[in-house]
Amino acid sequence: MTHELLFSSRYLYDSRLEGITVPAVLSTGGNKVELLAKVDTGASDCLFERGFAEALGLRVEDGVRKTYATANSRFEAYGHEILIQVLGTETTSVAYFYADPSIVRNVLGRRGWLDRLRFGVVDYDRMVYLSECGE
Repeated sequence: MTHELLFSSRYLYDSRLEGITVPAVLSTGGNKVELLAKVDTGASDCLFERGFAEALGLRVEDGVRKTYATANSRFEAYGHEILIQVLGTETTSVAYFYADPSIVRNVLGRRGWLDRLRFGVVDYDRMVYLSECGE
């Protein structure tokens, strides 16, 4: 049995970087920032550096507070509604920004990103495939 998935875009990612890293644009209120983010299918939410929230004109602590617990740490982040654009696909999402400015990791997670699109990866070829779900 053969199955077929169709995607509107593809991206050759750099295998020398840790994880699967893709370019992203965050925007809100006419402001936008460009960054590189890791695709993390195990992350419950999209998480970004505090400095990007500030560059977007957001007051981090005015967002919805959430505490995250990992295997070896706990941290706080604040959720704000923004637009996330990756490879031409744009989603409106509540993304979280770290309270701690020393955390420098940007993550595209399940809620707010993966749950809104069709995503494929062929790691052998270093290729990411992406489409809106309705395409």
